[in-house]
Amino acid sequence: MKRIVLILLAAAGAFFSLTFVVYITNADMKLVEVIYNKLMAYHDQHPREEKL
Repeated sequence: MKRIVLILLAAAGAFFSLTFVVYITNADMKLVEVIYNKLMAYHDQHPREEKL
């Protein structure tokens, strides 16, 4: 039982550490920026028909 609790605490600590590093380095928004730029380049290549 004690071993399971230690494993759960270690997993929770590792998860907290990872999410803290992502928060501090703003890594989530950097990933969103990369995806956004790729989507913009993809959609800019396609012709559009603008009928108003």
